[in-house]
Amino acid sequence: MKNTVKTALIVLVSMVLVIVVYKIINLINLNENNIFDEMYYGEKKVYSRFEETPFWDIPGIHQWNRNDMKNTTIREDTTVYERYEKKYKTKKLGEWTIRFVFEYAEGEREVYISFINEDKEKKIGIGIFISYKVDTKIMKERIRFFDKTKNKPEAEIDEIPKIKEYLQKNNISIKDLKETIDELLYEKVIGDWEKYTKSRFSKDNLGNVKIERSPLFDGVD
Repeated sequence: MKNTVKTALIVLVSMVLVIVVYKIINLINLNENNIFDEMYYGEKKVYSRFEETPFWDIPGIHQWNRNDMKNTTIREDTTVYERYEKKYKTKKLGEWTIRFVFEYAEGEREVYISFINEDKEKKIGIGIFISYKVDTKIMKERIRFFDKTKNKPEAEIDEIPKIKEYLQKNNISIKDLKETIDELLYEKVIGDWEKYTKSRFSKDNLGNVKIERSPLFDGVD
């Protein structure tokens, strides 16, 4: 009888230790070296039957049925999408659509954040694309101008000199665009993440990440 009780206690203690270790690992993910890692690995929980992604807790994020993903493996679907339901109004350059893409394919582990502003009357738009590679810890910023009066591929303008021409033509200062990007990324996206999730980082302390800004902003304070 004593041996049975002893065995039961050992099994019970072992189970408790496994649960505690599991919770600690989830709270302190050693892979999370910066705030973008937090977003990446936090969203990866969408595949787990026992976890909720932090995006559940951010107000304004589209509440699609994430439970559907719990029966899906990463091999079956390597990409997860999130978005704010409403456009975000910036201080200087109008309203922007905010979307996220998380790529979990081996060798393509990335976070993409896009900010899109459209002027339907002028048939133009500005796209700001943030890409973060989990393996290199590098975040890159890319700007694209859209001219819907033209056919593709001419409708998408990536070259810096041409973007400057379009900005000048439409009375948009490069400084205002830079400040708007900072507002969208740091005040809105990172601000919400910092406020509504259990983040170890903040807009003032992003963690170990190298930021490569668009050459459009070279020399712009």
